[in-house]
Amino acid sequence: MVMQSTVRTVRSLGPTCLAAVVLLTACGSDTDEAAVDAARSSANASLSSSVVAASSAARHPMPTAAELDSQIKRALDPALPDTERTALIEDGEAFRGAIPDMYQALHDNPHAVYGVTDPVFDNRDGTLTATMRLDKDGTGAAVRTTVVHFVFLDGRWKISRTDLCGILRSADYHTPACG
Repeated sequence: MVMQSTVRTVRSLGPTCLAAVVLLTACGSDTDEAAVDAARSSANASLSSSVVAASSAARHPMPTAAELDSQIKRALDPALPDTERTALIEDGEAFRGAIPDMYQALHDNPHAVYGVTDPVFDNRDGTLTATMRLDKDGTGAAVRTTVVHFVFLDGRWKISRTDLCGILRSADYHTPACG
């Protein structure tokens, strides 16, 4: 992954560096060493920062749809302590007061079937995109799907607050945490 990103970055920098060289040589036979050094330094800085960004993104293993699905289902497990539950959600503390209502929504819809499905896409910016499937009554007659994002925060992938609110709205559930 890092290598592909580095190659893309080098390729994208190629025309810029070539233009700098052409501009420098077009000005005459006297080489402006300071300008050459500045151009070289700028190109190296751009390449280095893109390699660091690619390396940073590569450090976070990409979870599968099944792992993300398990995480969402775990967040709704009544046996899980609330501090662990809120840690699975971006800005999870905002949902602490809504936890009893979420359990009520699950209780009111005992046949609901939901889950994250493949494919999962790495957006290469610290976020993932996947699809969430929701069948509120479990009959398959009114299946809703929505795109969900996960953000890498505090050393783990968390469901985005915005998308969690979207999922709750698609299930006709409203909470003050979502405004």
